[in-house]
Amino acid sequence: MEEPTQTGFVHCSVILKNNQKNWINNMMKPRIIAVSILFIIAISINAHAALKAGTQAPPFTLKSLDGKQVSLKNLRAKGPVMLVFWTTECVYCFMHIGELNELQEKYRDKGFTIAAINFAGEHEQEVREYVSDNGLKYLMLTDRLKNIDVAQAYKVIGTPTIVLIAPDGKILTYGYSIPDLTRWIK
Repeated sequence: MEEPTQTGFVHCSVILKNNQKNWINNMMKPRIIAVSILFIIAISINAHAALKAGTQAPPFTLKSLDGKQVSLKNLRAKGPVMLVFWTTECVYCFMHIGELNELQEKYRDKGFTIAAINFAGEHEQEVREYVSDNGLKYLMLTDRLKNIDVAQAYKVIGTPTIVLIAPDGKILTYGYSIPDLTRWIK
């Protein structure tokens, strides 16, 4: 039996690379285009479905990582509340951690609270590890099944969805980026 030659391996490698390129061109590009179109449609639908500024924020009570029951009503009693709907898989959520930590620290004395709601049904232990590994310094709500209901009430379709709520319960801003808080917190 003959030993395989280096050229034999190179030839197989070239065939595999060509097949991968063909597979990507034939299978993945149409899927990427379709997913991109669906994403644009979803954002368009959400623009119309999003909760509007000036409307009342849906009430909720969820469990924090330390096991306490936390209600939006109690959070609002302290001052403005920023809800951040997120998942551990969200790259943009990860990118905002530093800024959110800074905002929580800067405005804490004014009663401002950031409450992050993990709504992907992730296990509490996964969330704990993520919080610990990434140094999140704001309130984390992890009620696995209830979070999904809250996300639906807030018409969340993507992450991060960020909702700023006034102490009177009215929605101030709703979107996918961190709002300028200087307008709302003096």
